[in-house]
Amino acid sequence: MDKAAIYCRLSKEDQDKMNQGDDSASIQNQKLLLVDYAIAHQFIIHDIYSDDDYSGLDSDRPAFNRLINDAKEGCFQVIICKTQSRFTREMELVEKYLHGLFPVIGIRFIGVIDHVDTDIKGNKKARQINGLINEWYCEDLSENIRSVFRSKMEKGQFLGSYAAYGYKKSPEDNHRLIIDEEAAWVVRKIYLYALKGLGNKQICDKLYEEDIPTPSVYKRMQGITDKETFKASAYSNKNIWGTSTIQKILSNRIYTGDMVQGKERKVSYKSKKVIAVPESEWVIVPDCHEAIIDKESFALVQELRKSRRYACSADEAGKKQINLLAGKIKCMDCGSTMVRCNGDKRYVTLYCQLYKRSKKEQCSAHSVNYNKLVEAVKLKIQDILQTNLQHINLEEYLVTESSSASGNKLLKEKEKKFTVLEDKLSRIKKALALLYLDKADNKISEEEYRELKSNLIQMTEELEGKVKEADFQIQKQERKNDTYINREVILNDLLNLKESDQEIYHEFIDFIEIGEKGRDKNQEIIIHWRL
Repeated sequence: MDKAAIYCRLSKEDQDKMNQGDDSASIQNQKLLLVDYAIAHQFIIHDIYSDDDYSGLDSDRPAFNRLINDAKEGCFQVIICKTQSRFTREMELVEKYLHGLFPVIGIRFIGVIDHVDTDIKGNKKARQINGLINEWYCEDLSENIRSVFRSKMEKGQFLGSYAAYGYKKSPEDNHRLIIDEEAAWVVRKIYLYALKGLGNKQICDKLYEEDIPTPSVYKRMQGITDKETFKASAYSNKNIWGTSTIQKILSNRIYTGDMVQGKERKVSYKSKKVIAVPESEWVIVPDCHEAIIDKESFALVQELRKSRRYACSADEAGKKQINLLAGKIKCMDCGSTMVRCNGDKRYVTLYCQLYKRSKKEQCSAHSVNYNKLVEAVKLKIQDILQTNLQHINLEEYLVTESSSASGNKLLKEKEKKFTVLEDKLSRIKKALALLYLDKADNKISEEEYRELKSNLIQMTEELEGKVKEADFQIQKQERKNDTYINREVILNDLLNLKESDQEIYHEFIDFIEIGEKGRDKNQEIIIHWRL
């Protein structure tokens, strides 16, 4: 008798759960169904693997990964699931495991409800079609959820996991914000200091001297936990206010009573990576909740902040310079951002923020000359550019007479979308052809053939319309970007790296770590590139 592994999965928490951590009723039902199936077919149950609250697109499911590892170890010969989609909704994983690894190591996969069985050769095409349909389902579901979330945002409903510092979620309505007075008075104090002309660093010093808990410390005091990196957590545990925290509070329009959401979005429904959204695309609904700061004071603070946007140094003529490495210079030991020390503005020295904010009680100086650091980084970037000129996509960096970098970026996005749609269309047409062959070979019934064919034809017609529209959009964008680009001018501008090229520094550099100077005055500096 073969040993069988039972795998169950549910993608979201079920309302039938009695306690956090309990299996949902749906998971329990899956187990009962699959155990009965295993007994009826005389399989010996090796183990039951259960992933509750995990998406079928998530390849980091703990029980799923344990199942795969045990399969490789030869612990069982059969995997039983309710359906193929319970195992995975991603086509790549269907091919990787059901049609790749499992046949090689002698594992049979069975889907009880959808009759998937890798021991049946004629079943493969139907499994592949099911895999495609499952993946498209996830894509459509992701778009639908995003559309629903967008609609809720436009109605002024708060959708975040945590309310902004100074607010809390209403006990009566989880989508509405109310003022948390204990934190709100700190927000008002910060704005008051800003209106008095104090800079971010000076405000941090004031709050540290007054022993006011930082937002992260305050959150933990309220019993709320959040994921943090080791260095960030160690730094925040010291109750040291950072300039970036002050900057976020002073620039957050939510304190005026306006709901501001949609600042970030996922790259795709398959990826967990989040990217920033342009401010023009944010969802802003005025006067959704009680304001902590009046709009006039907020506007005045923004004007004052603009006057402080320039960096810490001045050129020989005394003109302020843009901080090319703003927020990217970190202390190698504690991870805090390096900040400038007041003095001669022509010779700016940066120090560890924790060392400065704690009045030299914690960490150490890690001092470095800003201008010398920028010059060294500039030489490194120029060396990389000079070495790799033939690989540089020039259109990403230059604005021409009638086309811009944003125009080229839009064109690439449209071309990428067109390629994805064409690929989908090609796969559906191929699936249609294979479906007919399966019918001709009597591998599927007439009823199954008609149902699958109808679904695929409908998808084909929809995708053909989308492909046609995408092609039209590409041609439209190409007409906007038809100006000739002078390669020599572009290369010259790239290699000279002027003060206005802050975006290039941002594109090349993730962050820079500054070590402490040794007795020999040597100092370790590590540049973490984004290449």
